[in-house]
Formats: sequence, structure tokens, C-alpha cells
Amino acid sequence: MNETLFIGTTPGLEGVLAEELEDLGFPADPTSGGVTVEAPRGSYRTINLWSRIASRVLLRVAEVPAPDALRKLRLSDYGTAFEIDAFGVDPGKWGGVLASTPGAVKLLLRGTKHGCQVSLDTSGELLHFRGYRQEVGRAPMRETLAAGVLRLTKWKPDEPLWDVMCGSGTLIIEAAESALGLAPGRNRQFAFEQFPAHDEQAWRALPREKPGTKPNITGSDLNAGALGTARRNAKRAGVLESLKLERLDATKLVSRGTTGLVIGNLPYGKRVGERDELGKLYRSLGKSLKSACPGWYFGFLLQEGAEHLGLTIAERHRVSNGGLDCDVVLGQIG
Repeated sequence: MNETLFIGTTPGLEGVLAEELEDLGFPADPTSGGVTVEAPRGSYRTINLWSRIASRVLLRVAEVPAPDALRKLRLSDYGTAFEIDAFGVDPGKWGGVLASTPGAVKLLLRGTKHGCQVSLDTSGELLHFRGYRQEVGRAPMRETLAAGVLRLTKWKPDEPLWDVMCGSGTLIIEAAESALGLAPGRNRQFAFEQFPAHDEQAWRALPREKPGTKPNITGSDLNAGALGTARRNAKRAGVLESLKLERLDATKLVSRGTTGLVIGNLPYGKRVGERDELGKLYRSLGKSLKSACPGWYFGFLLQEGAEHLGLTIAERHRVSNGGLDCDVVLGQIG
């Protein structure tokens, strides 16, 4: 018997999430904010463990037309008490139908044209919490967004990858874990482990590693403190030995004598003065890349000002980063 799952993600990454789930063996139907999957019972375990791009995995329980039907739902497999998260429902009509217990498995009630959609949050803490990143830099990006950016670039693990502004190391750690075949959720717990009907044996039988490739990944940054943070985060993730970390100025790069992917979460500027300074930085970065990395392809996350890089942009993907509308720009360095 199949179950229906809604797998949420960062807006703009629905397509690459669907691709990832296809690779995991789950055909997916992209929709706004995520994808819908029809899969065998218990598939939420595999998706929580292995999806790098998903934000959380919801188990669709039912759609009910009225509060009385909500009271009659058989929820004992998932718990006897729930934390209720209601949105788009009439509080006078639906409020108080089920008692809310803070800290319990979350039960989501979402208003629809025909009543109320009822779902269970199988993830708990959002899936970008991998368990290794205890320190962040000045402009952190979520691990799930980093994985989505990597997927958009179509990077292959046997290709060199160079993050020229690596900060606290999120992009390069995600790349290393993916190349090495390490499950992103291997070091954390999930809400479904609290279900009374949880199958611990089936859960423990799922592999936490798959055959991988030894990657050629470099992270560089001018800020020595950021590199120290990246090094400690990578050590906690178990991938430090697969990375090369260097203190370098991204505007003064030296040729590596090979080709691959140049990637980065570039600085943003909200005020006019900051934007002017970023324009200068982007122009210097573009010149540096043309000199040091001809023939490489690139993938940069930025908020605006991509034209200052002076690079030919072949693709532009709109994504959300911490509530900011940003672009992932892709192309090849001439």
C-alpha cells in the first residue's frame, strides 16, 4: 500500500529536488514549494535520510470535510498527542478539535476548498540541520540550498571543484559528502522515530553510505577565521581529509592547470554604497577568473549585480536564500 508524501524545499529548487528523488527511486511531481510523491509505506525514512535538497517530509494522512471527521481519524500509529500547526482553517470551526501538545510530533492542518488537509511532519527539525555545522560565517547558506545549487550546476564528483569564497565551508562540505556517498541525515534524529508504529529494524537496515568517489575539492577564502570555521565544520562532518583549504584572495587567483567547476556564495549588498563596492569586487573577481580559470564552468549564488562579473551567463535560476530573492547564475569562463 502506497502513501502520499509532500516534500518541501527552498522555492526555486522544486525541479532539482524532483531529479534527486527520481535518482533515489521515487518519481516526483513538482509543485509550488516542493514535490508530491506516491511511494511504498515507510518511504519517508529513506527520503529523510538521503535527500540533500528537501527541507522536510510531510506524510499526507487525509483530507477531511469537517471537524467531526478530524476527530475520527486513526492516528494511533503516529502518537497519542500532537503539536497542532493550523493554517488557513476557521479557528472558530476547527479550533480545539484536537488538543495541542508542545514538543510532540507536529500535525499540520491546512485549509482547502473541500475542508482540511491533514499531514504529519516526519522530519522534525528542518533537514538542513545535518548535525555538523556548529559554527557559521557572516553570510551562511543552508545546506539544502547548497546542495540545490550544486545540482543546478550539474557538477560531477570526478570533476575538480573550487569554491573561491568558501566561508564556513557549506558548499564544499555538501560536495564532499555527495561525492563520498554519505547520507546527509546520518548524524541526526527524525520525528518519525517517535511514532509508536516506528519500525526500528527497517530504519537501522537502511544504508548510511553508498559507493563514492574520492573528490578533488578546494575551498579558499581571504579570511583566516572563516577557513578555521570551515576546517572545524568539515572535521565534524568527517570529510576534512577530502578537502583542500587555502587562504587566497579571490581577486588574485592563480591558474590550476586544469578545468572544473568554480562555485561560490558571493557577498550581497543591501545599501547603495555596499552595492557600489560589490560591483567593484565582482569586476575584480571576473577578471581574476578569466585569467586563472579559462575553460572552467561556474555557478554563483548572488542577489544582484551578476553583470559586473563580466562573464557570459548561460542560465539564471531564481531561488530564495533566507527570505532574500537571489539568483544562481551558470555559464562557462571564456
